[in-house]
Amino acid sequence: MSRYIADYILGEPHCEKETIVNTKQNFIEKRDFLNIELNKQGYKTITIVMMNPSKADSRQSDNTINKLIEFFISHSIHSVDNGLKTIKDIKYLQILNLLPIYNPNSRAIYSDINTIIAEIGTEKLFSVLESNQKKIKEVLQDSHYIVIAWGMPENFSLPLYFEQAAMVLRTLEASGKNVYVFKMKSLKGSEYYLTKHLNPPHPSKGIILSLVRVDVNSHYRIIPRL
Repeated sequence: MSRYIADYILGEPHCEKETIVNTKQNFIEKRDFLNIELNKQGYKTITIVMMNPSKADSRQSDNTINKLIEFFISHSIHSVDNGLKTIKDIKYLQILNLLPIYNPNSRAIYSDINTIIAEIGTEKLFSVLESNQKKIKEVLQDSHYIVIAWGMPENFSLPLYFEQAAMVLRTLEASGKNVYVFKMKSLKGSEYYLTKHLNPPHPSKGIILSLVRVDVNSHYRIIPRL
């Protein structure tokens, strides 16, 4: 079990999670929201929107969450925005996901979705997704900075993935908020800020270097401000 680094956070993280399926054969949970207070000076909130939760909740963390905590508490955060700017005063790290279903193996999410449909029906799945999107809109509205970081899923229903991503991008386009992606260094040493499919990179895929400010336009394009 991955633990939170005690020196990096204050108190117990706030986690909103719920059991969806609980049978002899299957156990599936969802997490709509995770909020972590960082052990540093500041008052602003940064919200990261990723693909799906792995393991982190109020009691345990996971590798990606610990990586984000370490980045935001240990670095002077720089943003590429037609020049190099410093982002200051980040106190709260909030985590949202396109799909709220817990699974450390994102390739298995599609199987979980089929299980949810089989066990409790399509309408319940729609309710889970609708509740998640409602939470996303609510949290983004009150965020100072937003980082989109959902990557590109494998072995997954692309129409469902793009539908959820499009909903978030529509919310961001209308919000007027400061939106960013991670600038990453891959395991092979190359630097990038969009994947080869022009999606925002997931923080697990290499070393986080900085943030790149982006615009979201009406055609769901993510355009870096370089």
